Amino acid sequence: MALPIRTPAKVPKSLFWNERRLTALLFLLPGLAIFLVFVVTPIFLSARYSLFDWNGLGGLTDFVGLGNYRKLLNDPFFWQSVRNNGFVVIWSLVTQLPLAVGLAILLTGRLKGSAFFRTVYFAPMVLSEVVVAVIWSWIYNPQFGMLNTLLRDVGLGTLARSWLAEPGLVMTSVMVVTTWKYLGFYLVIFIAAIQGIPRELYESAQLDGASGFQQQRFITLPLLGSTTRVVTLLAIVGSLKFFDMVWILTEGGPSNSSSVMATYMFKQSFRSQQFGYGSAVAFTLFALAAVVAAAYILLTRRREEMK
Repeated sequence: MALPIRTPAKVPKSLFWNERRLTALLFLLPGLAIFLVFVVTPIFLSARYSLFDWNGLGGLTDFVGLGNYRKLLNDPFFWQSVRNNGFVVIWSLVTQLPLAVGLAILLTGRLKGSAFFRTVYFAPMVLSEVVVAVIWSWIYNPQFGMLNTLLRDVGLGTLARSWLAEPGLVMTSVMVVTTWKYLGFYLVIFIAAIQGIPRELYESAQLDGASGFQQQRFITLPLLGSTTRVVTLLAIVGSLKFFDMVWILTEGGPSNSSSVMATYMFKQSFRSQQFGYGSAVAFTLFALAAVVAAAYILLTRRREEMK
């Protein structure tokens, strides 16, 4: 007598999805807890502190409301910092990204020694910002620095400058260091994106008689669109949060000519003991970065939908 075959009971689909979600949530909880404690909570605390005239000690008793923000709007040093952040953003978009794209195209071609050059360009990324800033502060030293010494040795001593002490030159000097440090990061991203483009497209274009320049213009650059948008967003947000390099090189000097919002916030909070005002600067920086990032994402999505 044949025994009936029992089929396993079906698990309700809703219960299955609940178990998957619960499992995913359990894996996310440690990282989510760290994010809430060290990122989200300080944002709300900073917003709260910005409403008080507080020196960092004692309780929050001197409530000033939006007084710190009104002071901020009338502070010429703050607006100087904002302009310097704008300069950093423009430099990153106009100099670093095009240079990274151009080098990525060259290093993914038939250039001899491309592996060596990739290593050379990426090597500064291995160094910390502190090490890079200290090295370049020696290079820029007006007395014994390598740059001025080299200029004097080749007969161009008149071009020697106090690179980090002249107000009209200091931001450019800082951004040269930043480009040297972070170019490899953008370069690696673009190289990975170019290597992901199907080679059949280039072979078809070559059979149709397209030159190397035309292949890069009509195949490589258009297909780098999504990668370029992501890298642009990273560059903008990173430029607005710019701090460590300029702080170690110049501390925002001379006369606040290289001060950015993050260094100005640090000075007001930890040098002047105006933690309420410094928190207003910090929250303004966060709000500005969030608005710029959100606006950029919305604009790029709208352009994609229109296409």
